[in-house]
Amino acid sequence: MNAKDEELSRLEALVSQYDQHQALRGELVFGAINDDGRLDVATPFFEDADYEALKASGLRDALIGLLDDMMVERSAHEQAHDGILRLGSGKVVLEWLPEGASRDAADARRDDWDLIPWLIERLGLVQYEAIERKKAQAAEKHEGDTSQWKREIWLGPDKNRAIKTALAEEGQRLGFQVLPAGSRGEWLYDLVWRRLDANRNLVGIPLAVEIEMSDNRLWGIRYDFNKLLQAQADHKLMVFQVQTQEEVEAVFDRLKESIDVYPHGSPCRYLLCGWSTQQNAFHFEERSAQSTPM
Repeated sequence: MNAKDEELSRLEALVSQYDQHQALRGELVFGAINDDGRLDVATPFFEDADYEALKASGLRDALIGLLDDMMVERSAHEQAHDGILRLGSGKVVLEWLPEGASRDAADARRDDWDLIPWLIERLGLVQYEAIERKKAQAAEKHEGDTSQWKREIWLGPDKNRAIKTALAEEGQRLGFQVLPAGSRGEWLYDLVWRRLDANRNLVGIPLAVEIEMSDNRLWGIRYDFNKLLQAQADHKLMVFQVQTQEEVEAVFDRLKESIDVYPHGSPCRYLLCGWSTQQNAFHFEERSAQSTPM
């Protein structure tokens, strides 16, 4: 949720009083812990030299004071008051987050953050919701009898949409730019979370996703997966569909071989996710990759 013009004007007026702000680039994730809506926690994500300059100049404390005032004002009107303040190229951007999201947003920006457990949990929920819909469809057709639910078809486009919706909602909650969004088409990958600074410079990709639900041939799955290999992302998710668990495992083995031989430029984590149409279930395989010495 973008800040109001009046809020931005107050921030810009404050920041402009400090000469150092032109060279600073980073994020300050802040939020409330107590019920009074005051600023209790502010976690910086700056290069060490930038953060030292931010503190030494007095700008950090001035920003925290103003943000605290804004949080109190928004809390009085029952508005979201966790947020992210971004600096970059002399500009300032403020984004408000859903209540309670600041801690998760800060965790999502740490170097050692591991998104994989959450992805497994969230995709498990997608699976559960899909099966419940299939049971409801079966009950409607058979006078309340759900025993034939496995015969109901979860179409590939519906799988694709459900996965993208779940991941897009979480990325937005954490304060990342999510693409595609609205009327925008794909940005290189089926879905991506991007980190931008205040001047909309791209500074990181926490997650890149490829989803192949229409082609269950190995070469078709590998075609999409190869795009993920070259992605400069912290986490990479590949979702595909085949018939049996044995076929899922065979695809896993082939993709893991591709991960192991690819010369990665930076460490990253992979989650391979295969949907078995025979079992109506996702299966998962994790893989980490380290940067390859030149």
